[in-house]
Parts: sequence; C-alpha cells; structure tokens
Amino acid sequence: MSEYLSNSKVMAGFIKIHPHFLMLVSSSDDVFSGSLSFSLEQYGLILKNFHISLELTPPNEHYEHWRFICDDPGQLNVPSFVIFLKSIEHYIFHTLNFSPQAAAQQDKRSKTQPFHLHFDDMFFDINEGLLKKETPPEVAQSKK
Repeated sequence: MSEYLSNSKVMAGFIKIHPHFLMLVSSSDDVFSGSLSFSLEQYGLILKNFHISLELTPPNEHYEHWRFICDDPGQLNVPSFVIFLKSIEHYIFHTLNFSPQAAAQQDKRSKTQPFHLHFDDMFFDINEGLLKKETPPEVAQSKK
C-alpha cells in the first residue's frame, strides 16, 4: 500500500492543469451557473476538453467575493483538483476582481447567452499548488 501512495505522489508531480475558460449564464440577478473548461497534462501528454459544472455563490456576510460550488470535484480523480478550483477562484475573483453581475450588465446580449472568461497561457502546477503563467519558449539566436 505504501508503494502505491509513493508512486501516486511521484505521478502528481508531473501533472499540470491548463484552464481554458469559464463559461457563465445568468438565470437571475444573483444566480449564475456555468462550466470550467480545462486540459490535463501528464508527462507531456495533454488530455483536452474537460468540463466541470459550477454554480456561483455571491458575496455574503461570510465571504467577501464570489465562490464556486461544485457538486463533486473528486469525480475527476485528479490529485489536488480542489486546490486548483480554489486557486482559479482566487485568481478570478480576487486578483482580477471579476464580477459576474458587472460582466452581465456590460454585455449587451440576452441574459440567457453565455459569457466566457478566457485564461491564456496559464497552468496549475500540482507540485507547488500554484496557478502560473506559461513562459514563452526562448527563440534560438542565429550567429552571424
């Protein structure tokens, strides 16, 4: 059993989660639902197009910012997935100071049309438990 646990810890070190976008739909002023689209990378192999359904809870007397509610984040069987969700939630609502209500008001489309918030060049490093920006590959300089 301990061999299995140590092997799963080693495997977790080679997993990255790449968020693509958060899609939100408003059903009323304070009620938003949607999905988070992402890919998993393990040992350089990328598995694409995972979606997890989310509900958003507005700020209240206990929480200063919006929060994700996910039925069962363990359903994906991805190490540290809950930490990833908390990290992306923090990035969206604390760092970006994103408000679904403000986005819905600015968007002139119907309330039933989805709103997409895209994440470019980002990944969640399971080893460090951090959301990071991808660094562009260095371009080789030619010698003259």
